[in-house]
Amino acid sequence: MARDLSNTRALQEQDASGAPEAALAAPARSGTVALLALGSNLGDRRAMLREGARRLAADDDLVVEAASALYASAPLDAAGGEFLNVVIRIRTTLEAGEVLRRAKAIERDLGRVGSRGDARPLDIDVLYFGNVASITADLVVPHPRRLERPFVLVPLLDVCGTVTEPGTGRTVADSVVALADAGRGSVRRVEGPSWMGGIARDEEG
Repeated sequence: MARDLSNTRALQEQDASGAPEAALAAPARSGTVALLALGSNLGDRRAMLREGARRLAADDDLVVEAASALYASAPLDAAGGEFLNVVIRIRTTLEAGEVLRRAKAIERDLGRVGSRGDARPLDIDVLYFGNVASITADLVVPHPRRLERPFVLVPLLDVCGTVTEPGTGRTVADSVVALADAGRGSVRRVEGPSWMGGIARDEEG
């Protein structure tokens, strides 16, 4: 069910406290922390990412806690032009498969059609889902190619916080920092977390 966003507080950029720059919401409710990658290389890419984030934030069962800066990268195994990429941290009481189902519904609603190799107005992937390590017919978490893609690693480092790699006890930040630094040359920072605009989470409850 959609949340009414008409009377909520806008996400604010984190102050200069030494933590990675990200747009932050008010303290989150209980649930599982998940990290989602969003990308677009078709149409108004920034607008598509904002609308995807807005629809995630409007879902009663999802709380958008933080968003990375906006990064550009060349397409990898996909047709079309340059991608814009972000990573969003959410908190939810849903199961991982249901989060994926709702994410894919947003993709379709915003015009995603065709195969994996086609240009896309919006692509949403589940990178991490709490400490869950799982393989199903529809979803593998953590995402099996997350450590191979600078356009995922760099924004991931902005928002991963204290999320840990399942089964290792290491934080995601510890796992990806060297890889992200090595890959920064292949991504370009376009805009800070202000790309999120007035997207907000429900402060009630």
